[in-house]
Amino acid sequence: MNLDKLLATGDRCIHKEPPTCTANCPVHLEIIDFLAEIEQGNFQNAYKLMEKKMPFHKILGRICDHPCEAPCERSKAGGSIRISDLEKAVLEYGTYKPKKVWPLPKNKGKVAVVGGGLSGLTAAVDLDKKGYVVTIYEKTNRLGGRLWDFVGDSLTEEVLQQELKTIADKKIPIHFETIVDKNKLSELLATYDAVYLGTAAWEEEIKWNPLTFQADESALFVGGSLVNQSESVIFSASSGRRAAISIERFLSKVSLTDSREREGAFETPLHFDICGKEPLAPILKSAAIYSQDEAMAEAKRCVKCQCRKCIEGCVHLRKFEMSPDAYIRQINHSERIILGTHYANKMINSCAECGLCKEECFLDISMSDVIHETRESMVERGKMPASAHDFALKDMAFSNSSRFSLVRKQPSKEESKDLFYYPLISFSDYVKGLYKGTGKTAYLFYPGCQLPASYPDDIKSIYEYLVGHVKGDVGIYLGCCGAPADWGGQKDLMNENIQAIKKVWAEMEHPTFILACSSCMRIFEKYLPEIKLESLWDIYVREGLPNKDHIKTPQTLSIHDACGTRENSDLHESVRKIVAKLGYGIEELEYTKEKTKCCGYGGLVYYANREQSNAFVSERIGESQNDLLVYCAMCKDLFVSGGKRTYHLLDLIYPKDDGEAATRKMPTLSERHHNRSRVKQILLKEIWREETEETMREDQFKLIIPDDVKQKIEDRYILMEDIQAVLKNAEENNERFCNPETGEYLARLRRDNVTFWVKYEKEENDFILKSVYSHRMEIVEE
Repeated sequence: MNLDKLLATGDRCIHKEPPTCTANCPVHLEIIDFLAEIEQGNFQNAYKLMEKKMPFHKILGRICDHPCEAPCERSKAGGSIRISDLEKAVLEYGTYKPKKVWPLPKNKGKVAVVGGGLSGLTAAVDLDKKGYVVTIYEKTNRLGGRLWDFVGDSLTEEVLQQELKTIADKKIPIHFETIVDKNKLSELLATYDAVYLGTAAWEEEIKWNPLTFQADESALFVGGSLVNQSESVIFSASSGRRAAISIERFLSKVSLTDSREREGAFETPLHFDICGKEPLAPILKSAAIYSQDEAMAEAKRCVKCQCRKCIEGCVHLRKFEMSPDAYIRQINHSERIILGTHYANKMINSCAECGLCKEECFLDISMSDVIHETRESMVERGKMPASAHDFALKDMAFSNSSRFSLVRKQPSKEESKDLFYYPLISFSDYVKGLYKGTGKTAYLFYPGCQLPASYPDDIKSIYEYLVGHVKGDVGIYLGCCGAPADWGGQKDLMNENIQAIKKVWAEMEHPTFILACSSCMRIFEKYLPEIKLESLWDIYVREGLPNKDHIKTPQTLSIHDACGTRENSDLHESVRKIVAKLGYGIEELEYTKEKTKCCGYGGLVYYANREQSNAFVSERIGESQNDLLVYCAMCKDLFVSGGKRTYHLLDLIYPKDDGEAATRKMPTLSERHHNRSRVKQILLKEIWREETEETMREDQFKLIIPDDVKQKIEDRYILMEDIQAVLKNAEENNERFCNPETGEYLARLRRDNVTFWVKYEKEENDFILKSVYSHRMEIVEE
């Protein structure tokens, strides 16, 4: 894993970029934090932020020309935040007596400051704090320069005098009534290590660097009105501060220009979308200064400009309160330093890899890609928790085993000739399709593994429809596309699965695959671009729906698009055409089509972090009062498990008589295996008329399972065949513990890499399950 490239991706994230107000403030007051403190009534904390960032804050807080207000994003929805008035309120309610600060030894060099105005005083104080001996030269008999012009209602003479007194308190020498001309300046440059020129005017033009304020490449630095073309006092203060930074770098013999692009006002790369924010007018003052309640209400109008589009759309990023830049730093820390932690692993395995973050990001930063690469790296280094995806990978292995996997060409004319009679050959589209068979497979129906697990009775109907409506022979291929291996970061296993699919495709002479599963579609598009694909739903639109009675009472549905179809706009439209043709109204969700959300199954979150998966489900089903319509089996199963009435598209195309389609619950893990095996048996027996050995395993023991134990079985990913195996071993080999007081038995059996425990009672031929448990620890007996 290229961690340097990873960090570069994180650096592109603008989540922590400053808002326009702070970027346009020349001294970069952290205005969001400042307003947040006011909003909470913490005026003293807000005061501390002013004190930290703003030179002579008791003066500037009263007279600042507030360049931060005009670009305020709130101006587009009610009016800019009145930051200047809030600064005055903070000075009124938050001022406290500062702690005594011990000065640094003055041993770094000598600097002369020419001009006792705001810029010169700022430079002098900043350099004094840094440990330089500073001397001020002022042509008048007092400090302050044009600050005296602001004395009035906001800035009193008392406050100004008190602030200027800090220069004397710092024992900074001042030469009053000293005129510095060109000759005097040359004398100062010869006497001092550096000179700051902050006078209002100068006798000749000075060439200066706008980034460093250095004149030519000399020890002279300029600021204040000499460089500030406007009357802005905050820009004057900023120029003095920036010049002081340059002087320190100059005297320390380090680069004057490195990492200084964002000093002073600058254009922030932050993009903030205020659309959707309710317009709110500024709070009016009842007096010259906001009351505390008024100030708190005005601060509350701040929209806290921050790029959070990906976070707002993703329950996972919100759960861990992680922006992409912070997330990537956490991954880098885990990969480089601590090499895997429980916290980082759980977080990484809780991402659905759905891709919404990239869709929401105008910079196209994809945390899905980052997480996927991280999982692959963790697996490769043996740092991926073995339990996180273990069941899903075993489920994939089951689907690719002989218990489900199947490849067949369309039944030949010879095999089907007993069907070629009137009225079948006249009225059955399926029989017509068989009659037109050529022996060459043009299409291969690949339903995936989850659709047969949830809709076993519809696979045969779909296949017969395809044979009867698609031009060309249609074969069938049962198996798993490999999505669990892909999501689990198992590159070797994924490649093995892809090669197996390619082999079948080649042996069938390169047919077009017909896919019904969105996860399969994602996998095929990613790993098998050479295979031509068609969606089952596109075919229904093109060839027409099965001739069925669909619904009696039309209703409005909200369509949840599977996240695997995010980039397939044609499929989105096909689904909507089918729904409309069936007579339903459609009300789109806020996050729909290319911006759809995940149901909570993607990325194997369902297995790695059930709590996170439930959060995905809960958030999604809460977005509409309508019944949902989905076309992914796992989406349907998870939404119904969350208590939401949800239809799968097949529920509408092939309606059942029970009337419970929208509330039909997810099959259990064991039922999913059973259903897949049953699909294979039905197809072989009823389509290809093959005599097959029954591979569906019958229960060996009659089990009575209380509801709480059933839930444990599901939560711990235990199959009924695992329980049956434990009981069989216990009963036949007497490998069990017995509690004579309760009559309960405790048995265990290790299968593959997991040990299963079952506590049970026996009543004649019934086995009553009391508890079940599984773990990966191997018990070694001496």
